Amino acid sequence: MSASTASADSLTVDHKDGLREKHAHAGVAMAIATLAMAGSSGIQALLYLSSFGVGGKTDGFFVAFALYSSFGVFSQSIRVTSAPLLVGARPRMTTREFAAGLVLIAIPVAIVTIPLASQLGELIAPGLTDAGRNVTVEALPVLGVAMILQLWAAGGATVLAIRDRFDRIALAYISGALAGLVVYLAVSGSAGELSLGWSMMAMAIVTAAIMLDGVRSGREDRAPAPALARSVRALARPVGLILGSTLIYLAFNALFVVSLAFAGKYDPGDATVLSYAYLFASYLVAATGFALGMSRIADMRRGALVDWREVIADTVPAGFRYSMMLAAPAMAVLISGGAQLIGEVLPKSFDAAKVDQLQVFSALLCLWVVAALLVNLLLPAMFALGRSRFVNWMAPVVFIAHIAVTALGGVLFGADGVVGAAFIVPAAFAVLLLMRGAGRGAGPIARDLARDGLRFSLLAAFSFGLGYLVGAELADGIVSSLVTLVIGCGLYLATATRFAPEQTRLLLGAIKPASKPASA
Repeated sequence: MSASTASADSLTVDHKDGLREKHAHAGVAMAIATLAMAGSSGIQALLYLSSFGVGGKTDGFFVAFALYSSFGVFSQSIRVTSAPLLVGARPRMTTREFAAGLVLIAIPVAIVTIPLASQLGELIAPGLTDAGRNVTVEALPVLGVAMILQLWAAGGATVLAIRDRFDRIALAYISGALAGLVVYLAVSGSAGELSLGWSMMAMAIVTAAIMLDGVRSGREDRAPAPALARSVRALARPVGLILGSTLIYLAFNALFVVSLAFAGKYDPGDATVLSYAYLFASYLVAATGFALGMSRIADMRRGALVDWREVIADTVPAGFRYSMMLAAPAMAVLISGGAQLIGEVLPKSFDAAKVDQLQVFSALLCLWVVAALLVNLLLPAMFALGRSRFVNWMAPVVFIAHIAVTALGGVLFGADGVVGAAFIVPAAFAVLLLMRGAGRGAGPIARDLARDGLRFSLLAAFSFGLGYLVGAELADGIVSSLVTLVIGCGLYLATATRFAPEQTRLLLGAIKPASKPASA
């Protein structure tokens, strides 16, 4: 082998290693930001539970909150789907057109959540009492404003992401999370069940402000921006490009609104308990699978232009491995000791029956977490491969199929059947995406995914199952839950280090600050 060939190979290896380090650092930055938001939301959720308990009025708020959460995840998905539109020598859309499109998308959101809040409340909360539905209607305008600001913040994050300014994105989300917590503490005594809604608005204001300031201050080209075209067609074009790439995320995240609407038809409080379980599970998906997909989308698009066959094989199995490494023990924490610990700390607000219901719902959502991780890792790869038309054509099919499956689950098994059915359509959709994206390579990739999913699930089940048995044998109450969690976490860390040493080292190494690239 010649010296020039060896040098080229060395540069290729160094480039791949650099990309891995960048992806790891970006993914961890997004994960830390998401976990900060999850931590803030978790604290507020516990305070909310302590103040208002579980009942018809809290069901009403969480129905509106489900719409906010689903739209929030949809907004974050714009960071994945719109990035390819802004990348390349000849991008399909300018940053200014992108901003105009987001402003236009916000208009119908404002209309349906503010002047039409009463009609929307009737649609999404059909099974609630009048008192509960009134809370839904009152919460929608507050959360509607927060939804619009989060949409614009996501647009700012998209622009910052293609500039590789992930630390700025993380700062915005962490600052917003802290602001939301402070506001919640300030208004919880006077705002009643809407306290969490005002907190979300404060979080959105701070996040959007920091994000958009970062976009403005980091703009490389200080020349005056060209004026936007004034025709209706020209104004509608960016909206079509954004929604045309994001329709599937809107449909996929609306599946939970459907599940919650069905769950609200059964016992009072079921919708609230399901909301807590889903909030925990969805933040896990966002902090792992979605964060990794978002951090890689621009480079996946560039890679697809070179060798499309490696896009899924090089990204999805690795992303799923890291995601399951974190998500499996986190769900085990909630099921084995977390739910019981909440019941012990807040016995008046969360009785034994609700603790059992939370454990059941959480266990049923485990399969949904696996399916949602796969979907959130496969969708960015499909967009990078230019398969957006196929993916978005599937959006109405996914939504309608989920309604049918959820209705059947409710008829057969009540609220448990509604939650248990939540994974079926996402899992089938993930299989379809893998087959469509990887073609003949789907088989080996599927085996890798199954092996990693089973490995970390079994490690978590063994670790926290043993912790539960020891905790139940040695103590009662809070002490039993704490013993379960300490033993479970310790065993999982020890076994994960043993059975996945490479992933553990890279995950820990990614937390270190990324090194600055050498100047050309």
